Amino acid sequence: MMTKLLMTGLLVAAGMTGAVHAATAKPATAEKTAPYAGPTRDYKSIAAGTYELDKTHAGVTWRIDHLGFSNFIGRFEDLEGTATVNPADLSKSGVVFSIKTDSVDTNVDKLDDHIEKADILDTDKYPTITFTSTKVDVTGKNAAGKDTGKIYGMLSLKGVTKPVVMDVVFNGHGVSPFGGSERIGFDGSFTIKRSDFGVNALLPMVGDNVEVTFAVEFTKK
Repeated sequence: MMTKLLMTGLLVAAGMTGAVHAATAKPATAEKTAPYAGPTRDYKSIAAGTYELDKTHAGVTWRIDHLGFSNFIGRFEDLEGTATVNPADLSKSGVVFSIKTDSVDTNVDKLDDHIEKADILDTDKYPTITFTSTKVDVTGKNAAGKDTGKIYGMLSLKGVTKPVVMDVVFNGHGVSPFGGSERIGFDGSFTIKRSDFGVNALLPMVGDNVEVTFAVEFTKK
C-alpha cells in the first residue's frame, strides 16, 4: 500500500513539473521567409533563351455570341507552346502555340461532341490548331505599368492559314518562389471570323466573331 502511494505521489509531482515547464517554455518561432516581391515588369531584363510552356499554369479560352443572349465561353484543355526571347533584338523573339482540337471543353459533353464533328472543328481530320509568330512589337505600358505589345503571326485552323495579330500584356519575369524556376508570363488575345476558316455552322444565329484569349506562363529551358 505504501509503495502504491509513493508511486502515485511521484507521478503527480512529475506531471506538475511537466505542466510548469510547458507553461514557462517559449513558444516555437515560425520559420521566417523573405516576402515574395513579385515579378519584374520590364521585358528588357528578361534572360534571353528558350522557354517552354508551363501547362499547369496556362490556358486558352474562346468566346462567341450565342443567339444574341450571351457571350458563351469555352476552352481547350490541351495547349503546348514554346517562346524564344531576345529582349535586345525583338526580331529574334517569337512564340509558337499548338492546341489539340479534341480537348475542347464547354462543360457540356453533347456540345463538345458537336464541336468536334466535321461541320465545326472536324477534329479527326484536323487534330491541331497552331499559331506561329512572325513579328513582335512593344507598344507601350498600360495603367498598371505593364509592357504591352502585339504579336503578329499565322493561325492555322481547319486547313486554312491566315494572319492574325495578338494583343499582349507582359505580366513580368523572375524566379518562382516554388521550385526556383526562371519564368515569364503574359496574357494575349485576338479575334477571328470563323467563317474565314470554313467554320460556317449555325451562322448567323451563333456569332461569326470568336475572341481567343491566352493566359500563359513559360519556364526557361
